[in-house]
Amino acid sequence: MNDAVTAPPSSGIDGGRALRKWLAENRRKNTVLWDETTRSCQVFGFAETQRMLRDPETFSSDFNRLVPATSQPPETAPGERPVPNLLEGHLSVTDPPRHHQLRKLVSQALTPRAVQELEGKITEITTGLLDAMAGRDEVEMVEAYFNPLPVTVIAELLGVPASDHAMFRGWADALVSANHDAGATDAARLQVPDRMAHLLLEMQSYILDHAAQRRRTPSDDVLSRLVAAEVDGERLSESEVFTITLMMLLAGHISTTLLLGNTLVGLDANPGALSALRSDPDAAPAALEEVLRFSPPAPLVYRLTTRETTLGGVDIPADSLVASWVLSANHDERQFDDPETFDIRRSPNPHLSFGHGIHFCIGAPLGRMESRIALTMLLQRCKELTFAEAPVYYDSPTIFGVRRLVLSRPVA
Repeated sequence: MNDAVTAPPSSGIDGGRALRKWLAENRRKNTVLWDETTRSCQVFGFAETQRMLRDPETFSSDFNRLVPATSQPPETAPGERPVPNLLEGHLSVTDPPRHHQLRKLVSQALTPRAVQELEGKITEITTGLLDAMAGRDEVEMVEAYFNPLPVTVIAELLGVPASDHAMFRGWADALVSANHDAGATDAARLQVPDRMAHLLLEMQSYILDHAAQRRRTPSDDVLSRLVAAEVDGERLSESEVFTITLMMLLAGHISTTLLLGNTLVGLDANPGALSALRSDPDAAPAALEEVLRFSPPAPLVYRLTTRETTLGGVDIPADSLVASWVLSANHDERQFDDPETFDIRRSPNPHLSFGHGIHFCIGAPLGRMESRIALTMLLQRCKELTFAEAPVYYDSPTIFGVRRLVLSRPVA
């Protein structure tokens, strides 16, 4: 076993270059490292990460025993719903057999048809956002484009009235800011900060009131299908409806926002790739997959061992937190040829940025479609990709991407 693991550098220092170097150095020495100081494990290799992700019996996604229940604020009125446990009903932190049941229920709501029918609406939203930029000398793209697009799409998907879209965006921004500065092996990142309790109560009240309306008067939206979905005679509880809706808002929002920002950064750093993509817009899907590999929005995944096990030749005790670096796995020389080259024609490209096994991201088709439309339409109208200032990155090991990116005259 290893004695200690040095702390990873922040991805916000230099766009992730120091973090990638740190990961590569660790990966080439040991694909799995045990840290006796924190009694936790970090995984750097592709094969080891893949094995971990496809073995939920040994590497559990259920962190309930690590996270104390959130206490209800003293000023909460009697009879009011308690602050939700965000792990209840959350697909990414639920183990089988409940995970299989929840996934079937969500799949009944988030159908391929429902996602595909959003293409026209996504194009409409994207057009409106681009029109709003037209003629401006400088545009901060996260605020003006990368952020509002996915949040608005998810609101549309859920059937949220247009008048409430701005409120949804505010919620999403607040949730992203919570805990993003926690350490890579810090279990506290799984807790709901006290300062978020009232916001969560506000969101819960709004979403569950709308869910109750959908039960009485169903509509053709995902929220209606969520409350009506049934597997083996069982429907989602109120808490699960809220958590799944929140998961869609948060995960669907931040992943697409970061992917779009990382795409522009990648294309700016690789002019040949940008030129090739302008010449062949049909290459956008493959280009986005390479961005996902090269700069995954979620660079880490977490598991908790249910029993003593061995991974990459390293013994790991039961009840140990395992932090697996997707960013490192996606750059593993044993899996990818020339992994440090940004190649928008890379094929195959079996990156792990959407997960692997039973927890493969259920929203991946929607995220891919949003990003393809947003990227293609932006490049059609943005003739010169010019950064007005250096991108500003999230200072976090758990979020990889830009939080501020200013372009000069993106839309003439």
